Amino acid sequence: MASGLIHVVGGGYNQIPLVKKAKELGLRVLVTDMYENPPCKALADFYEQIDTTDKEKTFAAAQKHKIDFIITDQTDVAVPTVAYIAENLKLPGIGYETALKFTNKYLMRDSLKNTFQEAIPEFHFFNDSKEALEFTHSLPHPSEWLVKPINSQGSKGVARLEDQHFDGLIARAFHESKSRGILIEKYISGYEYSIEAYKQDNKVYNLALTKKYHYVSNDCIDERNTWLGDISPELEQQLFDINTKVIEALGLPFGITHAEYKVHKGRPYLMEIAARGGGGSISGKILPYLTGFMPIEGLIHQIIGDTQPVNYTDYKDKFAILKFFNLKPGIVKNIIVNPDIISQLLEYTLDLKPGDSIRPVLDSRDRPGFFIVAGTDREKVIEMEEHVEAAVQIEYA
Repeated sequence: MASGLIHVVGGGYNQIPLVKKAKELGLRVLVTDMYENPPCKALADFYEQIDTTDKEKTFAAAQKHKIDFIITDQTDVAVPTVAYIAENLKLPGIGYETALKFTNKYLMRDSLKNTFQEAIPEFHFFNDSKEALEFTHSLPHPSEWLVKPINSQGSKGVARLEDQHFDGLIARAFHESKSRGILIEKYISGYEYSIEAYKQDNKVYNLALTKKYHYVSNDCIDERNTWLGDISPELEQQLFDINTKVIEALGLPFGITHAEYKVHKGRPYLMEIAARGGGGSISGKILPYLTGFMPIEGLIHQIIGDTQPVNYTDYKDKFAILKFFNLKPGIVKNIIVNPDIISQLLEYTLDLKPGDSIRPVLDSRDRPGFFIVAGTDREKVIEMEEHVEAAVQIEYA
């Protein structure tokens, strides 16, 4: 059993597996989060209400509690904070400058544009909304471009440009970036894929490849992630090879990554890569189910100096679907759920109650919940997805 106090930055729902695993390994846990009562608070030994992006206040809490280790998972905004504190306290970490390359989309692209120019979509950085607007109005085909904040997660503020909505889309992107800047980037059509990987002992382990589908209301937002064995071995190898090179080029010393690529006419383009696990319980639930390897457990072992071998099975031996609910907009009157169907899921969450308003999905915050179906029979997994959607009924006011 391990010993010591580990500081988990970010106490949201997706961090629960991380806190539980740290406790299971014998560590005491300090959680800091911006909210008064986040889901991880009840699991922690110590709690401080601090914004995860506030490096200095989080650092002060780390010093106050005399932490031994610091960590996060599935939340981009906490990655630089964790790296900053680890660097200043001389604890294991990925380095603050490296963390910025994985969380600032402009720095990420700028760092890679010479080495991987063919895999980076054309992009333009703006820190002034007036200049951004002037640029968009000069574009002959605006719908072939998208706008995105340089530092958001969950596609907040990301959208295709529409002729009549330039002002609103750019204003929203600047708001989500907290005025740190935006990118206007060439839109790449084609299927999108994500790769979950892990780096240890100078080796990148590409653990799983996901095929992604998007909402009609915003084709930059995930609606469905699938692991159904329908990706060719040639494409898998092509994406795994470039992912390994990107991780090495950005200088990640160790840890978890979640990367997103588009493939257009056989050519892969990097959308973004993060130094943390995939959200929607990909890191905490899906990867352990598909591969037998739990990245967050491996990461804890690495940072406490008890590195374990990276043992995993081929993710294609099992099947899974992560589906975000796509519900008709309106006011919720009642929610009817079949518990027999829900009990068979790997994960299920629906954050709705009577009186809530369901809105069209424009960014990740508009998604009311998700479920994960998994199994060893591909057809049964697809069938179960349909059963779950029929098992959750919304009555509208």
